[in-house]
Amino acid sequence: MIFTDQSLHSIYVRLKMELASCGINDTIEFEVIDPDISNEFSGTEISILGQKYIYRPFKVWVDLAEVLHCKIHTPRQLKPNRILIRYSPLNLNKSWHNHSGVHITEKYGVGSDFSKIFKFEEPYFLNDYLRSLKEIQVDKGMKVLNLGINRGDEFKIFKEVYNGISDRIKFTGIDHCPSALKIAKKNFPDDNFNFINEDIAKIGDLGLPEQDIVISIGTLQSPDIDGKEIFRYIVQNILSKEGSVILGFPNSRYIDCEVVYGAKTKNYSESNLNLLFKDISFYKKYLQQHGFKVLTFGKYYVFLVAKKD
Repeated sequence: MIFTDQSLHSIYVRLKMELASCGINDTIEFEVIDPDISNEFSGTEISILGQKYIYRPFKVWVDLAEVLHCKIHTPRQLKPNRILIRYSPLNLNKSWHNHSGVHITEKYGVGSDFSKIFKFEEPYFLNDYLRSLKEIQVDKGMKVLNLGINRGDEFKIFKEVYNGISDRIKFTGIDHCPSALKIAKKNFPDDNFNFINEDIAKIGDLGLPEQDIVISIGTLQSPDIDGKEIFRYIVQNILSKEGSVILGFPNSRYIDCEVVYGAKTKNYSESNLNLLFKDISFYKKYLQQHGFKVLTFGKYYVFLVAKKD
């Protein structure tokens, strides 16, 4: 296939037809104008050697692959002025969410597909988490609580950002997965790190001291707990009066080792953001009612950052 001056809609339809007859191990190929020959807005008409093209940056082909649930391969340079794009369909049945037969405490544990995910290797997640840390006040002597710490990735970045004072910050992580916490304890052996193997639904029984920063990434939305009730308790009983909150809400899923945009709910084949918006609205309104200034931003994860005015 060679795409020159066709609309993106016609390309979309054609590729969907091709993919409908593809197997998991198949690849479809098509030629397009080399994006490096110009710097135009996507959709700009250009002419090269008498041939009309619609110019599109390479990001368009990356985004289109994600929309079509495909993996995009490294393009090949062709002549004259064209590149070869290759898509392979993702295996929609290959997801870390498929964990039947695994004990509930180990579905996020060592050996699970979830343990192969490193969110801080995703540029958007890294950037938005770093922004979250910059939006709040962090000082030596503070106490930081992470709900659903798993192997401790959020603490690792926190330490790197605040390297000069991190040894004088008290970190506490709670998780109900023993194997993940074993890794966390190995990664953070210093005395200012404390890891608790417990269900966060029992947080009221842990006797935690007042915390200055509370972080929870993708944990309060778990169907196994009442995240809203847990959060109410934390704000009313654990968070300090001038404390800050960082929450992360998944707006993506991993399919066949690729991150795919959009939260997905049962009975919908495509993403549905209704529950995501509902959750964010609750936490934002609740925090504002308690005198917090709230910011929300993000892409594959939507971050909510709250601090006192």
